[in-house]
Amino acid sequence: MRFFSLLSALCLSSAAFAQDAFSPEETEACLAGLDRKTDRRVCVGASARSCSHEQDDAICMAAEITYWDTRLKVAYALVLDRSKGKDDDAHHLNLQPRDQAGALATAQDSWHTYRADTCAFEQTLWGSGQADAPEVQTCHLYLTAEQVFYLEAVALIE
Repeated sequence: MRFFSLLSALCLSSAAFAQDAFSPEETEACLAGLDRKTDRRVCVGASARSCSHEQDDAICMAAEITYWDTRLKVAYALVLDRSKGKDDDAHHLNLQPRDQAGALATAQDSWHTYRADTCAFEQTLWGSGQADAPEVQTCHLYLTAEQVFYLEAVALIE
């Protein structure tokens, strides 16, 4: 049941983009059309590129980052929910506790630090040195999408 509420939250979030030039449809269509061997990163940024024909590039990139951040929250919540369930099952079956939920929370906190530090480094590589520079936005976008792909894959593990 929690899975469906998380999915509906993502859909509502996607619908909120409809009023702007940004829509996640390009990215989602790209991902849906890939075979298992193709690197899914080729789809990251597809919606921002499409949006930039009608809107400022920075606005489109920020909207796609928001889209991936929302997907990240949904995927993390799903994996956390499953991890807590597995922890509870282990407890009730008198198995060695694994604390999957705690390990996941620690990993996600470390990942957030990694993303912030990596994109801060990226910021130093470019002339403007601005946090909203396209290269820094791209760093945030791609690292977030990769984490989404990872968590979505973990969510499929039974």
